[in-house]
Amino acid sequence: MKRLVLLVLFVFPLAAAASPPEELRRALDLFEYGEYEEARRIAESLLARNVLATDEQLIDANRIVALAYLYSHHPERLERAQQYFLQLLSIEPDYRLDPFFTPPAALEFFEQVRQENEERLAPIREQRRLAKQARAAEEAARRRFLEERARERESRAPPTVRYLQKNHVALVFLPFGAGQFQNGDRTAGIALAGIQLAAGLTSLGSYLVVENLKNDNGRYDPPQIRTARTFDTIKWVSGGIFYAAWLYGILDAWRGFQPEVLLEAPAIAPEVSVSGDGASLGISLRF
Repeated sequence: MKRLVLLVLFVFPLAAAASPPEELRRALDLFEYGEYEEARRIAESLLARNVLATDEQLIDANRIVALAYLYSHHPERLERAQQYFLQLLSIEPDYRLDPFFTPPAALEFFEQVRQENEERLAPIREQRRLAKQARAAEEAARRRFLEERARERESRAPPTVRYLQKNHVALVFLPFGAGQFQNGDRTAGIALAGIQLAAGLTSLGSYLVVENLKNDNGRYDPPQIRTARTFDTIKWVSGGIFYAAWLYGILDAWRGFQPEVLLEAPAIAPEVSVSGDGASLGISLRF
């Protein structure tokens, strides 16, 4: 039991420990609320441990420590503030404190530190300028490389085959969505074909049932009359649905009909040919 308690006491602080960015965020919050000493203690500890990864984090930490020393009554406050301001300027020589949140005396002191060390900061500024140019050149080269690769892929891609499809007005009047398929409206064509196929088969099946119920004299036996009437009604209703869908298909296909269409992809299209002996309906496949 004692070992378990010791293990919990050891593990819990590790689990609860904040990461360096979280500690820096807490220091920034404390600094904004005027808790300068506590903010300085946290930021100074982060800098001493060298756990901050980005330039922005290092700049924030050095700014907090420098200003906190400047606002304090520490006997070496000016020397310490100058030390951390110089560390900040060594990261970003052109950094500017925010005049809306920084007292004029602190702004003046910071600019004085910059001016006194301008000669030492100039090489750093030049190196940063060259590094920025190098990064920009690298990014431009990377974009050119990707653009060239994209153009190469496009040049190797097979050319788009275009052809002129001539449509036939005769297909507009055919059932089962033939006009819709010709116009490229496959959804409507499939829907109309399905409706007409189901209605047509239902009507045909009902007709066969009605005919099969007749006796040798072509009449219905009394027990079969009700059944015959039911299937006869189904026959006419389903037949009406078939012809209504056919009529709708004609009107819809006529509205979207175009004599010629320029296509860019392989297509299967109905084809009608007319000769002296009659007409034929087929399917053409183009690649």
